[in-house]
Amino acid sequence: MSYSDKIVQLIKENKIETAVELLLEAVELEPDNPLHLVNLGNLLLQHKEYEQAESFFLRALQLDEHMATAHFGLASLHYELGKYKDAARAFRACIALNMEDAEVYYLLGMSYLKLKNPLLASPFLQRASELEEGVDYLFQYGLTLAQLDHLTEAKKVFKRVLAIDEKHADSLYNLAIIYIHEDRYDETVDLLQATLAINPNHQLAKRALEQFER
Repeated sequence: MSYSDKIVQLIKENKIETAVELLLEAVELEPDNPLHLVNLGNLLLQHKEYEQAESFFLRALQLDEHMATAHFGLASLHYELGKYKDAARAFRACIALNMEDAEVYYLLGMSYLKLKNPLLASPFLQRASELEEGVDYLFQYGLTLAQLDHLTEAKKVFKRVLAIDEKHADSLYNLAIIYIHEDRYDETVDLLQATLAINPNHQLAKRALEQFER
């Protein structure tokens, strides 16, 4: 078995310490191979060994500054630690290196949302939803459009979410709020009731419905 095969098998068996030891052995045998460093960094990141993980990602980038997976590992680490400016910079490096992956665009968009910049987040969330029409990608894109008052476009996106998952309570709620702006009050009430039928603890929907029942 190759190092990679052995490591995958060890992780499946939850023998993490042994997997780390094997990767360290691989790094010693091939110190100029950045792939081992990235794999070790990713494994440490999964187990929240942030300082050690960062050191291996940085070592990999010293060997190959154009290694997109090393930038992605570093970006993910920064994102998890709430260092959103650093995360955004590293995710942008991934894109510059032609890493066309929905998660990269999504996390870059989310980094900008965390930095309270929905305008900058919007195109990256849009691209994520184009690369992979997942519920989370679409919903966050729709939510960002709504924050920017692009309600017509947001409505279309929330409907796309509901076409995938008709019980997506937050999309039903946000669609209801858009209908308020369109003076479609009967449909608003129906959507709010549908939201609460799915999630009886949806406080925003409860409060909005109470306004109509007064």
